[in-house]
Amino acid sequence: MINKNKKNPKHIIMRATLLISVLFISLITNAQTKVLFLGNSFTYTFDVPALFSGLASSAGISVTIDQNTQAGMAVADEQIIGHVNDAVSQSKINSQQWDYVVVQDNMGNYVNNIGIISSTCGNANVALYNMIKANNPCTRIIYFAGWGPSGGVSSGDNTTACIDRIHGNMIYLNNGIGQEIVTPIGKAWNSSLTQLPSVNLYYSDNVHPSLEGSYLAAATIFTTIFKIDPTNLTYNGTVNSTTAQTMRTIAFNTVTGTSYFTTTNLSAYTPIISQSGAVLSVPASSTTYQWYQNGNAIGSNSNSFTVTANGDYYVEVTNSGGCSMSSFNVNIFSTGIENADILSDGFNILSMTSNLFELSSASMGTISIFDMQGKRVSTLEKRNEKIDLDLSNSTAGIYLIVLSSGNSKFSKKISVF
Repeated sequence: MINKNKKNPKHIIMRATLLISVLFISLITNAQTKVLFLGNSFTYTFDVPALFSGLASSAGISVTIDQNTQAGMAVADEQIIGHVNDAVSQSKINSQQWDYVVVQDNMGNYVNNIGIISSTCGNANVALYNMIKANNPCTRIIYFAGWGPSGGVSSGDNTTACIDRIHGNMIYLNNGIGQEIVTPIGKAWNSSLTQLPSVNLYYSDNVHPSLEGSYLAAATIFTTIFKIDPTNLTYNGTVNSTTAQTMRTIAFNTVTGTSYFTTTNLSAYTPIISQSGAVLSVPASSTTYQWYQNGNAIGSNSNSFTVTANGDYYVEVTNSGGCSMSSFNVNIFSTGIENADILSDGFNILSMTSNLFELSSASMGTISIFDMQGKRVSTLEKRNEKIDLDLSNSTAGIYLIVLSSGNSKFSKKISVF
């Protein structure tokens, strides 16, 4: 369900090898997730909330969406009255016990050197934070760290540097208010500018997002909130299917990357599952624990769970204040699975150095890299017979490489040292 208050937009078998049993499932239960978007034309152009809702629907996730995203709105009063004083925004905040409120401020307030934010902007964000928390202390605020004008804001500036400053200032703002969560949309844009140089993320005015820019923003917010890899979802939002899949991969890799998972504070709201043999566990610091296998509730109220079957597992924990948060999913593997197609396919992985590998296969598809805790650490598309796998930024250990091609899956373990 989507409710809008906006103007018209301008608008991816090896014998004795581990093999993943399920690469992607809908991990969220049937309970609706309620998300409110407060922003301006950066959010309503090509309707980021609707794109977000499409991704959720593709994943089998039920969402309630509302928004106030009028052109020119900031958090503070600027061109027009800001969200903090706007009667519509106040009414929408108090209309639901929101799980998440996505706050997209005027990005122009964040283009200066990191740490330089006006008191007007800062004070308005504090007031909005207090308003949201007064309605529901458990609501998680997602700060939209976006982009600036194409080419930057002044002579000698550039798009990437401008985005970096905006991201840094959103981190600075979040750390100074309530340490909620920053969604690194601009950083995903920077990755897309490198990986998809022919795709223009900007609208013709070089300020607002194109359809592709809005889609990447929605995929990044989706990954931040639901903590699942959207790579293999089928919803493209009318974006070219190959481009859309690459963008979903970029979103996941950005949100979960070591450079941002902690600094955006997502790690503070994500219980980390540890695995010892067949036992999964999280720190015993919460009040209640609910484990899920393939989206279905399992187990008793315990911080640990003993696995008896393959599948994707995650846990939702609740603290003493009644606020809940969920982990990323962990993929549990089995051994001894064979794939009769592997010989004819020619699937193989050669070690070039201690952390650089060459994967060769006649099949095209999606390559997923998992650590031995079952966490997907990277995803990339294979479009040629051979592809290099660079794990130079990965910690030493054993990784599972899985190539998914149609209904076939090929896998092999590698060691990084």
